[in-house]
Amino acid sequence: MLRRDLWRAAATLAASGARLGGADASYQAAIAAWRKEYDHDLRSEKGPLLLIGRQNLPEGRSEVGSNASSHIQLPDRAPKRAGVVERRGDMVTFEPAAEIVVKLNAKQMSGPAVLRTGVGSQPRDAIEFGDFKISVAGLDGNFQVAISDTQSSYRTMFQGALWFPVNANYRVEAVFTPYPQPKEVRIPDTTGRVRTSKAPGYVTFRLNGEPRRLEPTASGDKLFFMFKDLTAGRETYGAGRYLDAEMPKDGKVVLDFNKAYNPYCAINPYSSCPIPPKENRLVTRVEAGEKYRGDH
Repeated sequence: MLRRDLWRAAATLAASGARLGGADASYQAAIAAWRKEYDHDLRSEKGPLLLIGRQNLPEGRSEVGSNASSHIQLPDRAPKRAGVVERRGDMVTFEPAAEIVVKLNAKQMSGPAVLRTGVGSQPRDAIEFGDFKISVAGLDGNFQVAISDTQSSYRTMFQGALWFPVNANYRVEAVFTPYPQPKEVRIPDTTGRVRTSKAPGYVTFRLNGEPRRLEPTASGDKLFFMFKDLTAGRETYGAGRYLDAEMPKDGKVVLDFNKAYNPYCAINPYSSCPIPPKENRLVTRVEAGEKYRGDH
């Protein structure tokens, strides 16, 4: 995810002891810089605010365009006919309409092309024309089309992220306990699909005076935490929040809940977001990180 790289903006924070960092000027400035970059990325051309639709892709041919008869419907200012997406089993192709300029991964198309759909380790191809972009995602034999628009109202009306005040007590050092072998975990998402990931171990730490435990999944060279706490559905997003951390060093992991952030679903109902597992429910209030404006 785009957000997951943002920890680098505050990577030089001082760390010592079980509770780390003080609410001094340098720490406050580092968190402020991280949050500014986070907000910028949400609004960017690659951010979630451009998404305007998501739908299942059935077998056969699906017309793409603003025509009322199109299977994949676009806004009125889009071309009447942009092309055809065709699915045959796990193979998906796109044939552009002859009368408009269509690009595949930023290169102009001259005819039909097979699309990569993110299955396994492969990336997803992007079809672009004017303000619009479509991509197809495959998971366990199910395929969905995502539609983005640079003039999306979710982007133009976005008010910016809302945050708790920075509190150094929510930056803690955790003990990492690895599993003998990474554990395969199945994680449902908000579209009803189930994702498979690997949990390399779990962390234990103290927060608000009590011992806590969270299980992350591995995401590249980082740990990805999905959690839910007692602020969920009140000050924060009801489904929970996310937190990224560096891989363990000498058996320790730094968790900075001041950088906890909402799933994209909190700002765009068409986003597909993994749901925190019940094992990652913290029976305490985490009054740090991103709040929820209540838009969706």
